[in-house]
Amino acid sequence: MKYLARNLVTAAARNAAPCFSQAASIGLGARMCARVIQPAGTIRTLTTTMPMRVNGSSDSDLLHTLRDEADYETKQAAEEGEPEFIQAFMNKTGFKIKTKTGEQKVTMTKQFGSETITISFDVGEILNAENPIANFETYRENDSGDVQKEAEINADDAPEDFAIGFTATISKPNTPVLFLELESNEGEVGVNHMRFLSNKDVSDISGMDLEWARQKAYCGPLFGQLSDDLKENIDAFLAERNIDTGLTLFMQDYIEHKEQGEYLNWLRKFKSFVEA
Repeated sequence: MKYLARNLVTAAARNAAPCFSQAASIGLGARMCARVIQPAGTIRTLTTTMPMRVNGSSDSDLLHTLRDEADYETKQAAEEGEPEFIQAFMNKTGFKIKTKTGEQKVTMTKQFGSETITISFDVGEILNAENPIANFETYRENDSGDVQKEAEINADDAPEDFAIGFTATISKPNTPVLFLELESNEGEVGVNHMRFLSNKDVSDISGMDLEWARQKAYCGPLFGQLSDDLKENIDAFLAERNIDTGLTLFMQDYIEHKEQGEYLNWLRKFKSFVEA
């Protein structure tokens, strides 16, 4: 590159003398001559810069906190490992659990003779707990502008039991499907509605169409108004299929476990969003 630069300067110098004499003869100044002696191969250099990414002034603090929270939750999850109660419940009852990260719905299925039993519940049911978030403090600013602690809730104060609304579907070949809307409360299974749906309604449609089919079907009698013998027999019918206190306790534990995992997933997504 240095050799090439010297050649260009030399060539320019050689062309300069004729140019000056020609300019003098026609009355032009050295200014025009300077334009003539510019080497033909000279390339003009353009400077470009990438557009500056504009973020909010609080983004860095938020990102730092999200990273700390995600690291802490990841470490806690690694130390605790996969809880044993999940596999123990599946071994005992025969239920298989199906759920996806990022989704609240949990489905459990099993075979009972010729029947296919499906239990469905939602992680959002944890909001039914009186204090779904433990270990927090609330503060309020008084009239003088001083901040004072208003309340404090510890983990020991949070209730171990919370109500869960869930459904059970029991199907057999060539018969209507028994669809139950149930609720667990203090370890007991309560029956809200017992409907019968056609096999076509359950197998061929989903979403709002399935919900509409459920709403159209007769919801069944009020369970509390049934005879004692019939209620006891229905309770025994459900308990034999593991729709009982053991199921309600498992759902509570599983909801808390999955909610913790979803929280960690939420932190990671939030962190990636701020970093983008």
